[in-house]
Amino acid sequence: MTTPEPHDDVVPLHTDFDLVWRGYDRDQVRCYVASTESELRLLTTDRDAAVARAEDLAGQLNDARAQIRELSERLDRMCRTPVEPDALTERLRRMVQLARAEAEEITTRARAAAEQSWASARQAAERLRRRQEQIVAELDAQREEMEVEHRQLIRRAHEQAEAISREAEQRRHDLDEQAARLREGIRSDFELAMSVRRAEAMRAMADERAAARARADQLISGARRHADRVVSEAQHRLDVLRAHRDRVLAGVQSTRQLLVEAESLLVPASRERESRDGVPRAREGSRH
Repeated sequence: MTTPEPHDDVVPLHTDFDLVWRGYDRDQVRCYVASTESELRLLTTDRDAAVARAEDLAGQLNDARAQIRELSERLDRMCRTPVEPDALTERLRRMVQLARAEAEEITTRARAAAEQSWASARQAAERLRRRQEQIVAELDAQREEMEVEHRQLIRRAHEQAEAISREAEQRRHDLDEQAARLREGIRSDFELAMSVRRAEAMRAMADERAAARARADQLISGARRHADRVVSEAQHRLDVLRAHRDRVLAGVQSTRQLLVEAESLLVPASRERESRDGVPRAREGSRH
């Protein structure tokens, strides 16, 4: 049974979004999130394949251990039943020799298969561990980069809001000065104009002043709304990225737990196999 080997490299996650007037390009952000989710699905598939491979190798190791145990018991029974070579015919002696050779060959193949399965399981576990460490390191780097981008985005948003507010204040100040000059001119005209013209000038001045203040208030209100939207969008993006990071870290933690469980199954099996290998050697030495 063969399973796909996990890749040793991880596709880098790019975050070089193009800046637009109100933050990052939303289509580009959606494409990046879709690409990241696709990469996470690939990582999950690789993790499941590695876990299945480890379980399969553990099963093969158990089968090989059982076969070695059975062959060892058969060899022990054969050794405990002495056969006098002089009492057998040449054909029977040849059959005994062939049986012993076959038992030794089966034992050797079983041990070789067990060693190979154990080595493959260790290699698969090591590759998965290295990839997990690489993913965690990249996620930490991306988290730091996202925090830096968030701070820069908040700073730029505040700077834009302050610049718009200063511009609006300056505009209102200019309008106030213009209105003051207009009032002064109208006041000079009051002394020369008739009462009707004076009344019309007063109404014009009031209308101009109201319009000027209305325009200034509209500019300030628009600037504040824009600043609020920029900050809100930046905070929302940070919340989405943090939630995405938490889901990835949860998946990595689950993979790490599976690795620990797989190692706990493989290490006792190796020790038990080594302890059984020492028993036949001791018995063979006692017969000599």
